[in-house]
Amino acid sequence: MSNRTEEKELPQRKHPRLELPVYREGHVVFVTIGTYNRYAWFQRYPALCEQAEDLLRELARNRGGQLYAWCLMPDHVHILVQDDDLIGMVRKFKGRMTPKSRALEPSRKLWQESFYDHILRKEESVLKVADYIWQNPVRAGLVDHPSQYPWSGSEVWPSWKEKYD
Repeated sequence: MSNRTEEKELPQRKHPRLELPVYREGHVVFVTIGTYNRYAWFQRYPALCEQAEDLLRELARNRGGQLYAWCLMPDHVHILVQDDDLIGMVRKFKGRMTPKSRALEPSRKLWQESFYDHILRKEESVLKVADYIWQNPVRAGLVDHPSQYPWSGSEVWPSWKEKYD
């Protein structure tokens, strides 16, 4: 036995993205985008929420995608979307929101690097995942009912709030 300590190989860090072609196949994807250092941008600046909602709608419309659900929490955004280039869509969303935040606080970053995504499987219900997104403010204690939260929505189901009335 040697006095020298054997070096152990550390496991390689998992890459957060799947292979690029997967993101260009038009899957329905549950996306979470966090703010930098979990700063509560969307709680502090309601105008930023309005701009984010308008931009999400515009991107879905202009790109021919489907915006099933969204929720702007104080320090992160949930989106349930179908787009032929998800990475491009998220990149555009983050990129176009950044100058809007810099106008409010020039020295503070808006977004954390990258984003979390979950591609829905065939057996997963799009409506159940949308419901999970809309319930997020209730789970966080921000409101008693999803329909009370002003920064959630759907372009696919415009009357989604009636489900909770």
